[in-house]
Amino acid sequence: MASPHIRPGGMLECPGMTPQCTTGSLAARLSAELRGNPDLPIDRLEVVERAGPGSLAFIRDVAYANVWKASKGTAALISRRVAIPDFDTSTRALIVVPDADLALNVVLDLFAPPATPIAPGRHPLAFIDPAATVAATAYVGPGCVIEAGARVGDGTCLKANVYLGRDAVVGRGCMMHAGVSILDRCTVGDGCTFFPGVVIGADGFGFRPSPDGRGVVKIPHIGNVEVGPGVEIGANSCVDRAKFGSTLVGAGTKIDNLVQVGHGVRIGRACLIAAGVGIGGSCEFGDGVMVGGQAGFADGRKIGAGARIGAQSGVMDNVPPGESWLGTPGMLAVDTLRDWANARRNSKSKASRQAANERPA
Repeated sequence: MASPHIRPGGMLECPGMTPQCTTGSLAARLSAELRGNPDLPIDRLEVVERAGPGSLAFIRDVAYANVWKASKGTAALISRRVAIPDFDTSTRALIVVPDADLALNVVLDLFAPPATPIAPGRHPLAFIDPAATVAATAYVGPGCVIEAGARVGDGTCLKANVYLGRDAVVGRGCMMHAGVSILDRCTVGDGCTFFPGVVIGADGFGFRPSPDGRGVVKIPHIGNVEVGPGVEIGANSCVDRAKFGSTLVGAGTKIDNLVQVGHGVRIGRACLIAAGVGIGGSCEFGDGVMVGGQAGFADGRKIGAGARIGAQSGVMDNVPPGESWLGTPGMLAVDTLRDWANARRNSKSKASRQAANERPA
């Protein structure tokens, strides 16, 4: 696909059309300070290690600044706190902003290719039960199956092979990518985006020993899942239905790829949960919780509003609101970091003593 260009005011055009985005127009759009030539054309974004002519990179620290200086990149966003490296201001430019990461978000929106509109309709290879309700403005793609009693809201797009179980509900303006499954009686609010392979409403992992002691017996799960509006769930993540009642995902929460949300979990509003996280059954997350990748939570833990959990932490206790926890077992991050520092210091001290004892007399 051809790289986009930005018209004055942020409009996009493809290469070969005029006018192009320049370092000066981009700096003006960001209300940023420009160091260097304002007339350099920019036609793509690139990571700093691969920056070349016509590319815009971004610099968040001195290490990235040094890499960009040695590259052939035309321009870069740079955080104001980072020292400006020397460069040829006639052939290159730096756009100085308070925070390069935040400014990059704006630039990504400007450079994003326009979304391809999907016309409403029902693909001939889709199956829609006569007892289902699909809005006239929705799109149902090939291989989709919509069971009896299911409902699809206005402007929602079901791409290929999406499955909606009996009495499942998907609200207005949603995007369900290929292979998403919304199982019986589960509900999805307006404006949600689920990426390929998301499963909403599979049974939770519930078993007990059989009375004869010779195996296990499955515990029925008769509840559902309720997902609030504006939720985004990454590829191959699963949200299990409750044994009874509902597993809840609050409005505006964003869940990354390969996340497991156990039965009966209640996740608050505007939480951020990174890839590979496992949340045991009946956990409760307050609003605004942030969880790093591959963290795990024992069943029934309560994580207070605004808490932050570091990557690969093992959370075995309740976490008070606003605290930052880290490590396995998880505890206050400052305590974990102190323990790690002490362990490293003790290890170095032990190694020094061993080396001293091994020296010839």
